[in-house]
Amino acid sequence: MKRDLLHADYSARFFELIRNIQRLFIHYYYTYTCRVWCALNKVKLGKNDSFNGPVHIERFKYSTISIGNNVTFNSSDLFNPRGVRKCILQTGTDHACIEVGDNTGLSGVTIVSNERVVIGKNVNIGAETVIGDRDDHHEIFGNTDAPVCIEDDVFIGMHCIILKGVTIGKGSIIGAGSVVTKDIPAGVVAAGVPCRVIRNK
Repeated sequence: MKRDLLHADYSARFFELIRNIQRLFIHYYYTYTCRVWCALNKVKLGKNDSFNGPVHIERFKYSTISIGNNVTFNSSDLFNPRGVRKCILQTGTDHACIEVGDNTGLSGVTIVSNERVVIGKNVNIGAETVIGDRDDHHEIFGNTDAPVCIEDDVFIGMHCIILKGVTIGKGSIIGAGSVVTKDIPAGVVAAGVPCRVIRNK
């Protein structure tokens, strides 16, 4: 029994080594290629940004996408085991703006902007979260856009939806699976559909 466990442990170490090699390759390959793509597409990058997997970045003419220092994009389940898809940043109008602050981490996150989406510093955004300042299909619904602001030190759990016109206050925590339809004040824990304040931190 003990010998079998020892053998299993050696197997786990071997496959962990293989995964670490894969992680290194993915990190360096996509960090390099994404930096080249951003430079060609006039997307502003900071220092030491990491692209752990493919990231789809689409900048509409005359719009701006700005990413701070030490920002991490995880688009591979080797870096986030919750089965993340690729991160997406997309502007859709001439005047649209996306800003991502320093030391922010995003895993399989989609950010779409027709107006303005601002994410502060030291923000962590969980797997498969969608953030948008617009409703799609304007030709059907005739809706207007409204900016989104996520302030510093916010934590957003996986599978959240942050809708247009919302501000999430500094240091707040948004529970997994929440749909944020209204402003969330600073320094609280909030969750639910629709998202509401549960308690102060």
